[in-house]
Amino acid sequence: MKKNILIPLLSAALFLMASPVFSAGGHDGHGSGGKGGSASACKTTVISHARPEHLATVAPQSEFSFWVTGITEPDLVEVTAKKIPVELTVEDKENFFLFTGKLPESLKGTAARIQVSVNFKKCPAEKGWLLKISE
Repeated sequence: MKKNILIPLLSAALFLMASPVFSAGGHDGHGSGGKGGSASACKTTVISHARPEHLATVAPQSEFSFWVTGITEPDLVEVTAKKIPVELTVEDKENFFLFTGKLPESLKGTAARIQVSVNFKKCPAEKGWLLKISE
């Protein structure tokens, strides 16, 4: 009879010990904007207000823009369009930096991922979005 009670008690104890581990793992960095996908990823460097929006169709050499908050040096930001480096202009708007760039001339009749990387050692961030480029 003691054997019948011991197995459920041990199972319940193991379950209770393991459940905090699984619940602490949570959503593993979803929406953090940080590199590496760790649950403790930095949330102060934020890339937002990407224009044109994801999956928009644009003309060749179109302009795009985005904001970055949480940094003091705009030189930390690098952008590529379909892995081609893009030159940026920057405006300091007090609470954020406004970055503007143009799609490379060679990109026509294709899709291109705009990839933004903030190489801030304390709080790195990455974000990207896809644009369809007309002929």
